[in-house]
Amino acid sequence: MLSHRSAAIARNFGAKAASYDDHADLQRTVAARLARLLPPLRSPRVLELGCGTGVFSRHLAERYPDGELILTDLAPAMVEQCRRNLGSVANARLGFEVMDAARPSVRGPYDLIATSMTLHWLADPEAVLARLGRLLAPGGALIYASIGPDSFAEWHAVLKARGLPRGLPELPSLPGIVDEDRLAVDAGTLAFLRRIKSIGGLTPRAGYTPLSPGALRGAIRATDAQHDGRVTWHIVYGCVEASQSSPSMRPA
Repeated sequence: MLSHRSAAIARNFGAKAASYDDHADLQRTVAARLARLLPPLRSPRVLELGCGTGVFSRHLAERYPDGELILTDLAPAMVEQCRRNLGSVANARLGFEVMDAARPSVRGPYDLIATSMTLHWLADPEAVLARLGRLLAPGGALIYASIGPDSFAEWHAVLKARGLPRGLPELPSLPGIVDEDRLAVDAGTLAFLRRIKSIGGLTPRAGYTPLSPGALRGAIRATDAQHDGRVTWHIVYGCVEASQSSPSMRPA
């Protein structure tokens, strides 16, 4: 059974499934960068968590045309959109499942586990990474891209100075980080907030009280004035390798 927060995240992202790709330029940029970490494998067994509409799934399908790919997401509408988007991909070994990344209901071993822009929505991403690591074949790897702990520093600084609460959960430092980006992709603070809303990503942490319209407008104006409307995304890219006790990757 899904937690209240997980159910809310599934609803919010599912409601945006049809229009998600219209606002996913950041996700496409991140997916292309994460794809550089894909290892050379022959006929691997691959699990993707948080496939969404298939932004990163397409990289997996194109890189591993002979692989067995299981693409999963918490939101059923996202899974269906991913299935439609990948309909033209020449890979008969694509599987689609509705699954909570925090409680994976699949059995390993997998040669590769991948997740792009999903870990930061989970209550305990470090524990999830440890759990997923036990699904890897020996020599296997888990790669990820996630919002990093320094994200949205400008917006958070304004909220703190005004004594206003932050809605997004604290983001921990994750293991295995091998690269990072700092991206400002929106023309102003309001555009930044609209981007997050447009992709279904406004699920606040437990106990958060939304800002009043006046407080929100004031914080937007202050961020525009003090930071020229720049709100920075801190993106981290990681690779966690299987422990020696895990079962064997089939390298190319």
